[in-house]
Amino acid sequence: MLSTEKTAERGRFDAAHELGHLVLHGEEQVPHGPQAEGEAHRFAAALLMPAADVLAYAPRNPSTNWILQAKRRWKVAAMALAHRLHELNLTTEWQYRTHCVELGRLGYRKAEPQSALVREASQVLGKVFTALRAEGTPPSDVARDLQLRPADLNDLIFGLVVTAQDGGRDDARSGAAARRPQLSVVR
Repeated sequence: MLSTEKTAERGRFDAAHELGHLVLHGEEQVPHGPQAEGEAHRFAAALLMPAADVLAYAPRNPSTNWILQAKRRWKVAAMALAHRLHELNLTTEWQYRTHCVELGRLGYRKAEPQSALVREASQVLGKVFTALRAEGTPPSDVARDLQLRPADLNDLIFGLVVTAQDGGRDDARSGAAARRPQLSVVR
């Protein structure tokens, strides 16, 4: 689960970072320490901003304005792109520090001001909940298996869960007295 309070660019990097932990450190091993975090960070940067693409597209010694325009290409935070450019030796240490200061002054240290990127939604999450619903698994069982309270599970999936409820009407099309489920949104 990822924080929805960050911008889409930063959320993408967080997701890639966590994937890096799974790929590099295995799901059985709990990664910890600066080395594991650095490895996951480099994995995320390489996944979202592949070296070959950055090297082919980026000029040597790009300006801060170039970074602010180019971040849209890779859908990443400006600071992440500045760091990747430095990591790929497209900027000097002095230029990197200058970019960090300028980006910080413009509000890009902790956020992406005026971000227009739409947060990506998990296709898998919807499919998983559809399959669980088809199996008759109640959300309370899912919450228990995830070691969450049902209310917390609802909050993590953006507060919306579609459930089927008996609407108490006959299905006129079938001519049978079968009950037709009604959809409602619950929190």
